[in-house]
Amino acid sequence: MRVLLTGTGGFIGAHTVQWILQNTDWEIVGLESWRPAHVNNAMRLHEVFSELTQEQVSRYRGYQWDLTHAFTEPIKNLIFEKPIDVIISMASDSRVTHSVKHPGETWYNNTQIAFNMLELARNNPVDMFIQVSTDEVYGDAGWDSPGHPEWDTILPSNPYSASKAAQEALATSYRRTYGVPVVITNTMNVIGEWQDPEKFLPLAIKRIDNGEPMTLFAEPDGKTTSRRVWLDAKNMAAALVHICKNTKPNKCEKAQDRPTRYHIIGETELSVAELASIVATKLGKKLLKNIVSGDKIRPGYDRRYALIDQNLKATGFVPPFNFEDTIKRIIQWARKNPHWIFE
Repeated sequence: MRVLLTGTGGFIGAHTVQWILQNTDWEIVGLESWRPAHVNNAMRLHEVFSELTQEQVSRYRGYQWDLTHAFTEPIKNLIFEKPIDVIISMASDSRVTHSVKHPGETWYNNTQIAFNMLELARNNPVDMFIQVSTDEVYGDAGWDSPGHPEWDTILPSNPYSASKAAQEALATSYRRTYGVPVVITNTMNVIGEWQDPEKFLPLAIKRIDNGEPMTLFAEPDGKTTSRRVWLDAKNMAAALVHICKNTKPNKCEKAQDRPTRYHIIGETELSVAELASIVATKLGKKLLKNIVSGDKIRPGYDRRYALIDQNLKATGFVPPFNFEDTIKRIIQWARKNPHWIFE
């Protein structure tokens, strides 16, 4: 199999590259924009490749391309030197706070990427087009809900989640209009090695290890902090490979037919306070809390995300890593690689 993957230098993209090359015999054509904002991407891919064998690395071909630009013939000739079986459209600007401050920039970037990738698939047929999306398109799950089922009402709360919902809508239209074999995946809060240091888990590791207070947003009662389901990046990559192997995309032949959709969820739901407490215990340090009232949270902040993964479970997917092992592995990695978190 030959896979075209975008955003290969990103946190999740790098894990996907590593998982595919280590656990399959597939070839990858990787596309990365290498913009100034992507300061960690080159280092991330370098470290991924350092853990691979020469044979595994030989199955990767990477190219630089601004995905907000239409594909020219020279780059298409490089991509389709041999037939592509699956496109995984992963690249997006996922900085939610940035989207609140610069909504137009996020909207243009993410919708234009989706459009260009779908146009590429429309004019160069593939067996599957996976549009990677987020749990945030559904909005806040509420405190008592079991979670959003597949194809629940889309209700984004901020410009980032709206841009991801737009990617889904465009992909759905290309399935229904042009027959592009679209599959949509929605993921949760992903954690793992090589995550940008401003994200919650690496930030918690750094501050707790340094004896600094950890800022936690809470409800007016001052106790209930936001809740997330935490997903190992390696489990997400494994799920994508499983989907490629075990899915035949819906044809959308009837008026109400929808593309195949999978929720890729983590196994453990925790509040941010609970996760910080686990990190402190693993580090052997005391957790110092700075509780901030919810009215101080940025606009468009969802208190809880939760998804139901009925469709993916039905395919027989079993995540290879449990939460306990994931946290232990990430903390050990952080200790051995202080340049990612502590410097």
